[in-house]
Amino acid sequence: MKLCIFPNDSLKSYYEKGEIKDRYFNPKNFFDEIHVISLFDNEIEAEKVQNLAGNALLKIHKLGKANLSNYKSYENKVISIVSEIKPSLIRTFNPRIQGWLANKAAKKLKIPIVVSLHTNYDQQRNLAKKKGNFFRFLKLSYASRKLERFTLTNADAVICVYEYIVPYAKKMGASNILVIYNKVDLDKFSSKSPKKFVSNKPTIISVGRLIDQKNHKYIIKAMKNLDAKLLIIGDGPNFEALNNLIQSLDIANKVELIKRIPNDQLPQYYTSCDLYVQPMENLDGIPIPVLEAMACGLPVVMSKHSKEYSEIIDKAVMFTENNPESFFNSFKMILTNSEFKEELKQKSLSIINEIGGEKMEEKELSLYRKLIDKIDS
Repeated sequence: MKLCIFPNDSLKSYYEKGEIKDRYFNPKNFFDEIHVISLFDNEIEAEKVQNLAGNALLKIHKLGKANLSNYKSYENKVISIVSEIKPSLIRTFNPRIQGWLANKAAKKLKIPIVVSLHTNYDQQRNLAKKKGNFFRFLKLSYASRKLERFTLTNADAVICVYEYIVPYAKKMGASNILVIYNKVDLDKFSSKSPKKFVSNKPTIISVGRLIDQKNHKYIIKAMKNLDAKLLIIGDGPNFEALNNLIQSLDIANKVELIKRIPNDQLPQYYTSCDLYVQPMENLDGIPIPVLEAMACGLPVVMSKHSKEYSEIIDKAVMFTENNPESFFNSFKMILTNSEFKEELKQKSLSIINEIGGEKMEEKELSLYRKLIDKIDS
């Protein structure tokens, strides 16, 4: 049994970010071979990311960088490689260039295809327009007309990792839409994980890329008059600016930035802290660290999202306005009220048990089996 994968980024980039997860491409070790079609210039050796394939043979086919100016030239090459592989199923992790090429091969070779959506692509276009980046807006609009609609209309199934993506998928003509949340290994991420450190003050943690849309500056400013510590784990274009902000506020004794922590050590950091915070602006959905922190029993504070949708975690999260004062008040409310803190902790653990990695893996595998059995019959 073979699965052909079209990833959203190079596996090398996931490796460097410490985001290589066991069986990510191979639920319950169902497949014997995992073939990755990499459309990037820089790629990694398969043995370094073998965990993604579980017990299956992992092979990476490196085709070089595909973009909006040259993607059509890859069509025959991709079809030829997929034809040689003879997979039982194809899965693509975005609806644009990878999705278009994966669909071309699937249609030509009559192979079922699953498309994963990890963001709302309309939101990306709207953000580019709002920021006045019209060149990016035009590129994304072209992708919408020429790639996304074709990919999603022709997919046999579309997986949305959050509820807020579903309206976009429907708008683009997708059918057979399933919400399967990002998988969190509850054996690995657990409230029983040993602590990495013990602090003499309550500690707040936030994990994720340091970009404008996440507005970490608000949670840093919220620490100015709070008797607590903040640990931010992540790298990105705003790393230096945030460091400078910490120095200018004279709170280096309260706020620490760490660029990278190996994924297998993250549970120990979560359990060493008292609450998790996720600032977000012009972004929706559930970042994976939120789910990981919930699995480790942390109360969660997040920026409010649009009222147009709801997520399964909403009843466990304390939502706040996206400004320093609101974050300060939310932090203080949780850190000074042990009963409220415990209530949020129990809600986190209850919800994560509903959408834990095992259950999401089973849901993913069930979909694969149905699509493959349909073709075989």
